[in-house]
Amino acid sequence: MEGLTPRFVESALTDACSDTPVVVVQGPRQCGKTTLVQQLDLPYVTLDDGLALDAATSNPEGWLAAYDNRLIIDEVQRAPTLARAIKARVDKRRLAGSFVLTGSTNILLLPRLADSLAGRMEVITLWPLSWAEMNDSRVSFADRVFTQWPPKLHAGEHVSDDEIAQRILAGGFPEPMSRAKPQRREAWFQAYIRALLDRDVRDLAEIEGLNQLPRLLRSLVRSLYEPTNVLALSRETGIAATTLTRYLSLLEGVFLVKSVPAWTALGSGKAAKTARLAVVDSGVACHLDGVRVVADLTPAHWENAVVMELTKQLSWSQVSHEVMHFRSIRQYALPAVLQAADGRLVGVSVCTSALASPSDFKALEYFADVAGDDFHAGVVLTMGNTVQRVSEKLTAMPVSALFERSFWTSSDSD
Repeated sequence: MEGLTPRFVESALTDACSDTPVVVVQGPRQCGKTTLVQQLDLPYVTLDDGLALDAATSNPEGWLAAYDNRLIIDEVQRAPTLARAIKARVDKRRLAGSFVLTGSTNILLLPRLADSLAGRMEVITLWPLSWAEMNDSRVSFADRVFTQWPPKLHAGEHVSDDEIAQRILAGGFPEPMSRAKPQRREAWFQAYIRALLDRDVRDLAEIEGLNQLPRLLRSLVRSLYEPTNVLALSRETGIAATTLTRYLSLLEGVFLVKSVPAWTALGSGKAAKTARLAVVDSGVACHLDGVRVVADLTPAHWENAVVMELTKQLSWSQVSHEVMHFRSIRQYALPAVLQAADGRLVGVSVCTSALASPSDFKALEYFADVAGDDFHAGVVLTMGNTVQRVSEKLTAMPVSALFERSFWTSSDSD
């Protein structure tokens, strides 16, 4: 559609619809799922419509029978009882792209849907807009660093760190991005979080003490993208540890936070195993943390935004890989580690200065030692405009290298 920011998972959605009976597009509310699936030009119904929801839950088979062959069902998590009816329809007539379902909660936390449609569905996650999508630059940092290393020493024009900082403040949801006045953006975030907790969390599970969740969110952003310490969070919030663990699972289930696992060297004992929690949208994180201007952004805000950019790029990367983090038992930490399917490792650090110093490479050097022969490269992302190659495998480069082609060779076709 003209005027829309391109979503790079569109081709994955089209491919899935060509050979899979049920395709699920999941992701946070308001990230653009409805706009994406409506480009398929199929019959569409949303379960946000009370009449449709009532019909779908009271008589699932009869409701589905009113539609021919293919159908988009928006916000399917609101009627998990539909799963059996969809399964019966698919098993009777196995047609590729029969159902395209969207959901604002993780399908794996909806056992009636996940179990009933196992073997019949493909799940695609749509995140808020990535920096690459904002630039209409179909670049995967992982693809570049694994296949085109080392980067160029001299690059052309690139997006400044100040512009990227503004993107961190605004986040990746289309609606607040379009609001020119910061106070109007803040009003959107406030309403969004309230709706998410009051509606999507309740849809996912009936829980008591829902009023405790805002307090938990504020505690999480105060220690943004730190290793998850449930006992410390329990002491700070007054929420029992067992309850808090369930709350964190629910917040991840509605795509408010994202667990980033730790990379550990098997048998070395040199790496901590605790996951970190990233806030999915940087604008939401800034809103919860009271950050309103670029000058108030902390290194944690940059690290959180970088790891989520890398996570979003998984959707279109050609090199199969995972996004993790690294933390040594004592003092060294990397916000992101990319591990390719063949075992190769790339460490990523973030420096909030224009130029990296020798100390900025210490964690990468330690990680390289622990990773051994699997270490492929280490990158320090800086706030400057210079590429600093310090060894065959260690380089500092501007943060915009995450999504811009100018830092990489042009050997590929795109």
